[in-house]
Amino acid sequence: MMTMKTRRAGEIAIRARSARVREWIKPCPTKFFLLLCLVMSSVISSLQAAELDCLVKPEMYVELSSPVESVLEEILVEIGDTVVRGQPLAQLEASVEKARVRLARLQAKSSSDIENGKEQLRYARQYYKRMQDLLTQNSVSQYETDKAETEVALAQIELNKAQEKRSIAQVNLELAQSQLALRTINSPIDGIVVDRYAMVGESVAGRTIMKLAKVDPLKVELIAPTEYFGLIQKGMEVEIYPEQPANQVFRATVTIVDQLIDPASGSFTVRMELPNPDDKLVGGVNCVAGFAFDTPQPAVRDVYSSLESSGAAN
Repeated sequence: MMTMKTRRAGEIAIRARSARVREWIKPCPTKFFLLLCLVMSSVISSLQAAELDCLVKPEMYVELSSPVESVLEEILVEIGDTVVRGQPLAQLEASVEKARVRLARLQAKSSSDIENGKEQLRYARQYYKRMQDLLTQNSVSQYETDKAETEVALAQIELNKAQEKRSIAQVNLELAQSQLALRTINSPIDGIVVDRYAMVGESVAGRTIMKLAKVDPLKVELIAPTEYFGLIQKGMEVEIYPEQPANQVFRATVTIVDQLIDPASGSFTVRMELPNPDDKLVGGVNCVAGFAFDTPQPAVRDVYSSLESSGAAN
């Protein structure tokens, strides 16, 4: 595996060979021989493995803000800390919300109305049964029996109301807990803390609290010239030589190859995914991408363009 130093030495050697070729083609008297010289120069320069400059970047940046207006009470992380998804990062002032949760919890736990309703229903059913027995003995009127039956229905309604009231209390508890949860800012990703923008005691209304970066996997981007189009394919593995850490090689996978070539620059964009499970790599560093094919030769039109430029100069 080539080190950065070895590769740079190879680049210097290639430049030297290119300089010798340019010296060699100076005496070429005709365009035919000049064309032959340029083609030979292209062949010589293509003998090295294809390499392109690239940039290692975080997969994404996330700027965290608060969904509610409040005051920052505590910051739980520092710049450079590694965080995991769901980890609390900052705490907002929440005394009122905590009190609401305590009240809602007491209301949700209260069962006295339900117990009272059950007892009233039990008594009403017993009374109705006695009225039915007495009615069979002609000891009470039908009116008294109907009244007892109505009492049973009313007791059932009161019990249902008590149960519905408790269900509402449970929902109010969930609502109060959700409102309290909004006062804790949690990490939406696994990553690192890039920056902090707010201090304890400051209002967080309409402002960013901190910035995170996702560094596993990392993203590698490069701009490839036209002659690389069709050679770089999605799913291809590429060797990445970053500036930091130096003298180490990593493997990235091509995820996106732009299908449109920019006519102004004669290039297209390639994006790769670079695993970083041990956080060895950092984002924002330059790199060199090494491909498993030789440097492609310039397009024929580039050779003729060189000829035309040479003829114009003469």
